[in-house]
Amino acid sequence: MTVVGDSGLPHDAGRRDALHHRERLRKKITEQLKERIGEEDIVAAGPEKKIRVPVKGTKRWQFIHDRGQGEGVGQGDGAPGDVLGPADDGNGRAGEAGIEPGEELYEVWLDMDDVEELLFSELSLPRLKAKTGDVEVTETTFDQIARNGPQLDKKSTLRENLLRNAKRGRVSLGGIDKPDLRYLSYRDLPRPRNRAVIFLAMDVSGSMTVARKRMARLFFYWCVQFLRSRYEQTEIVFLSHTTEAREVSEEEFFNRVESGGTKVSSAFEAVQDIQRDRFPADDWNIYVLHVSDGDNFTADNKRALELIEMLTGICSLVGYLEVDSNSGGSHKLAGYYEREASDLDRFVFARAAEDRELWPALRKFFASDDVEAAIR
Repeated sequence: MTVVGDSGLPHDAGRRDALHHRERLRKKITEQLKERIGEEDIVAAGPEKKIRVPVKGTKRWQFIHDRGQGEGVGQGDGAPGDVLGPADDGNGRAGEAGIEPGEELYEVWLDMDDVEELLFSELSLPRLKAKTGDVEVTETTFDQIARNGPQLDKKSTLRENLLRNAKRGRVSLGGIDKPDLRYLSYRDLPRPRNRAVIFLAMDVSGSMTVARKRMARLFFYWCVQFLRSRYEQTEIVFLSHTTEAREVSEEEFFNRVESGGTKVSSAFEAVQDIQRDRFPADDWNIYVLHVSDGDNFTADNKRALELIEMLTGICSLVGYLEVDSNSGGSHKLAGYYEREASDLDRFVFARAAEDRELWPALRKFFASDDVEAAIR
């Protein structure tokens, strides 16, 4: 009689299923966070605060053994041929079966570091390169095998023992001695820090309503969180503009209320002036992000585009986000850019009318270099 000792299933199937389940749950949590990035409990969360994220459950099926604790199929009163009707609802009437599927909800508690890790893992500064002015730092790497070192490498040791025994005509492990011992050794590698400056320019003119300014500030809030959590040598320059632009502090940028007309070119002129004085293109990776509701003095549109074209010659990215529910208007800046600059290299523009559209905009501006469709 032949005895089958192997079911044919992979021995690590359970572990792989668990990892797959965990990855699916991680994906669902991340999707929830992307939808909720405008909610106050997330934006206002401090480093110690926990954030509750409800997530629809994904079941992992498993067998549960009754072990004789209850009645199973084929047990209880009744005779062959009896009709099994619907269960009693407790009032002497048969209950009616439901037609809606059940749903499980999990409550996952995260701190701000967890939130940022989940969200920002998909983002990066595009075209970030080493510059001549970058400071080199030393990075310790354990990737060498040596006869001496701080940590024994078991695999290399066993390999040496097997090789030594094979040379003596005995193809087996055993008799490990000092000549077999191999250790992990380290080396210090120079690594450049890629310096970058990011200009954040916000329209604070009279046409920017409270709702639009909130959207703009929310977008810039996540930009700042991303940059500071992921990049060490990053300078952020804050600019506010109406018909004139000026550099402001971070606190003024996120809290100051202004009004007046709009002249978008003033923001790009200010970027050019500051960049020339403080951030030479040979020493810095340069990025510019501008947010507006799209209303601009029409005669200024051409000048704004000329400045954008000049900036794309030295910048890794020039981005524009339009925060307005009526972004389809032909008089809006996004419409003008779509007609006149849709093929301009390193210039990216997007629209967002509500909070949930901010994440796709962030993903578009901070797309990795291998996502060409999002850059072009």
